[in-house]
Amino acid sequence: MTDFRTFPNAKRVPAQPMAPVIDPADWKPNSLGDVKNWCYQISESDADALVDATDRLRANGFTADLVSKDNFTLEGPFREVMRDVHQELRNGRGIVMLRNFPVDRLDREGVAIAYLGLGTTLGKPMSQNMSGHLLGHVKDLGGDYSDANTRGYLTRAEMKCHADPCDYVGLLCLQTSMSGGASCVASSVAIYNLMLERRPDLVKVLTEDFYRSRKGEFNPGQEPWTRQPLFSFADGYFSATGAGASIDKAQGLPGVPPLTPQQHEAIEMYRQICEESLTDIPFQRGDVQFLNNYVALHTRRDYEDWPEAERKRHLLRLWLSDPENRPIPTAQREGYRGRGILPDGVKLNAPLDVHQMT
Repeated sequence: MTDFRTFPNAKRVPAQPMAPVIDPADWKPNSLGDVKNWCYQISESDADALVDATDRLRANGFTADLVSKDNFTLEGPFREVMRDVHQELRNGRGIVMLRNFPVDRLDREGVAIAYLGLGTTLGKPMSQNMSGHLLGHVKDLGGDYSDANTRGYLTRAEMKCHADPCDYVGLLCLQTSMSGGASCVASSVAIYNLMLERRPDLVKVLTEDFYRSRKGEFNPGQEPWTRQPLFSFADGYFSATGAGASIDKAQGLPGVPPLTPQQHEAIEMYRQICEESLTDIPFQRGDVQFLNNYVALHTRRDYEDWPEAERKRHLLRLWLSDPENRPIPTAQREGYRGRGILPDGVKLNAPLDVHQMT
């Protein structure tokens, strides 16, 4: 019988800078293996619990943007499963895949409520853009990934390995592409340890601040960039982030110095090891992938989409904040990565499809 749980037997040693990290989130593609061997299959009774919780909220007039931990009541054994999912994200591999989310038993608003409700068992939903969206839509809008202010989820291009600015990211697959588009994941811990073996001098570079573009999403008075190391240590815990396009897109912004030759070399090696460490996971309709952004990186392969609008590849994304997650440096917890995108004067909302996005 397959089981996603590794946390009951996990081993962690207090992490120290410039030393190998022993952490349960240190895994490699060959140790992770085929997703069917470590995913959790949502059962009929689990799906019933999700649908029942959704129906109760809708009967009381709640819309998707109003879903919270206080009003979404998941009953039965599935509640205990989600507690274990939380533990696995915090104290295990840092990645969990759930399969058979009941997308065919609910209309779009019902799916949104059930998905946001499931997310509240792990953390608090966060705004993902300057429109205040609690529910993100990963769908090709014809965007140009090379554009300084275009975020990759609005394109069909292959993206650089990255970590989203939140504790956990969730992706629910509504529609798959015609070809390509596999989800790709890698362990940040494994990447750090490999890089430490090969080039400890460059690891030291990556423990220092790098400028990252906000990609045009910032309030008046804020800088158009943030600063953060790729590798961090706090209270004996390791955490990391990716070397995504935000580093490249920060170059040329006011107040951002050019990357030094050593920084260029460190970033390139980091990206190379990321590629070596990736595991491809083809999405199926009804798959839900949760990742801990402080120990896992993700990206996706480029893809070809269906010509029909209703068949286009479509994932629903959650950004979740969880103060119970592993310790990270205070500046990160209180800044962009701990708070998400907070637009001034915008009411938080949960659009049901991409046509509602701006």
